[in-house]
Amino acid sequence: MSISPKWDKTRAPDGQQAVTLSTHTKLDKWWHLFNEDRPGYERQKGRFTEKTLDAAERALPGISSSLDLCLPGTPVTFQRFTRREMGWVGGYPQTSLFRTRGARIGGGLWMVGDSIFPGQSVPAVTLGGLRVAESVLDEFGRKRNKFWRALKEEIMQPQF
Repeated sequence: MSISPKWDKTRAPDGQQAVTLSTHTKLDKWWHLFNEDRPGYERQKGRFTEKTLDAAERALPGISSSLDLCLPGTPVTFQRFTRREMGWVGGYPQTSLFRTRGARIGGGLWMVGDSIFPGQSVPAVTLGGLRVAESVLDEFGRKRNKFWRALKEEIMQPQF
């Protein structure tokens, strides 16, 4: 779940906030329903929306009754708007804090983005990038400067 800051007028009208809820799902099941059983696809989208809103309601009681607009999406929707193959989102699923992909691939090659931990959101990808950058700097014995420390502090302490 992510909630836009109150001051961000680009994501919601004045006095409102945009809330985005997402979860992992099996891509092929959505595409099969979409291509072979359109009414089944719509029913499944409705069930998934209800289930997701029920989970949000447990975390934030009253959120469902506060909705002015709900735009459910599936991998089909995501492909349509982002052009990502089959609606793929977020790199490799991360199911454990203890089983993660390392950033070092080998031979001076490092991976950053939504496939390393933490990943799969803008703040997490940013923190993952910082973690990898720190590892590279440490490996080459470089010291981090004031700008680097200020940037990391700003990312770790968002102002909203």
